[in-house]
Amino acid sequence: MYAIEFETDITSRYLELKDYEKLANKHAKVIILVEDDVALGEQVSSSFEEFERIKANRKHLPTVDKSIDIDAVANEANRDIF
Repeated sequence: MYAIEFETDITSRYLELKDYEKLANKHAKVIILVEDDVALGEQVSSSFEEFERIKANRKHLPTVDKSIDIDAVANEANRDIF
C-alpha cells in the first residue's frame, strides 16, 4: 500500500483525486486533518450576536394573529406586484 498526501483549499463538498485511474476500485483509508481556526470561532460568535440583535428588535414588532394565513397574504401581494 502506498500513501497519497496532498493539501488543498476546500471550496466545495467534493475533492478531486489526481491519478484517479490508479485508485479506482482500490481500498483506501482517507484521513483529513484540519487546523483549528480561531477566525471561524470569531465568525460564529459574530453571527450569533447578530442573531440576538435581530431577535431583540423583533420583540418590538406587533404580533400577528394566528388565524391569518400569511402564505395567502404573501401570494396575493405577489400577484398584485408581479
